[in-house]
Amino acid sequence: MQKKLKVLICDDHAILLEGLKACLQRMPFIGSVVVSNNPADALDLLKDHASSIDLCITDLDFYQENSGLHLIDYIREHAHSTSTLVYTSHEEIWNINAIMHAGVDGVVFKSCTPDELQHAIRCICDGDKYFCERFQQLVRHIEMQIPDTTDHLTTQETNVLHLLARGLRAGEIAEELHVSVNTVNTHKAHLLSKFNASNTTELIIKAFVKGIVELKLQKNAPSGGR
Repeated sequence: MQKKLKVLICDDHAILLEGLKACLQRMPFIGSVVVSNNPADALDLLKDHASSIDLCITDLDFYQENSGLHLIDYIREHAHSTSTLVYTSHEEIWNINAIMHAGVDGVVFKSCTPDELQHAIRCICDGDKYFCERFQQLVRHIEMQIPDTTDHLTTQETNVLHLLARGLRAGEIAEELHVSVNTVNTHKAHLLSKFNASNTTELIIKAFVKGIVELKLQKNAPSGGR
């Protein structure tokens, strides 16, 4: 690798941000490191210097309104020469699913060693993908929990599922679909069985992972540490 790389890091933990910057600066193939503690400023940096930034390393969850996924979306749309690496502690099912669908070039959890992070950066900047073993385990676990029978939903089951995901209750769904509450509950029972779900929350999350429904999470939803 002859060219020295320019890297943008975005993370809202100041100590981690400076520590990660120092770690990267010790890597012989890294030329310069730019840091940002929020996605909005990182977006401005990308807009001004997109052609010169080779890699963007970002967490997912920030205290500000935007998330690391906003950066990734912008890069996919406007900065095709910039690779993306998610560096996070978030192992929640919705975050794993979001990463799976974001088209990132790599994922390394913060529990990984600096050597693995360096290896991931090398792989990505050489044109390969890199997903740490823990991420691969979580993806396999999610996929194993969703039976193949979910591919065979009836039209009305799909309608009920979408309305459940919007937070509607059985009576409201019955009114929306012009059917009885008993009919809605029957469809719901079939859905729980097909998704091997024990409750509505598990049902919706599994449907979200399958890409059947959209799930809008609250910005302040409880989550694990970064």
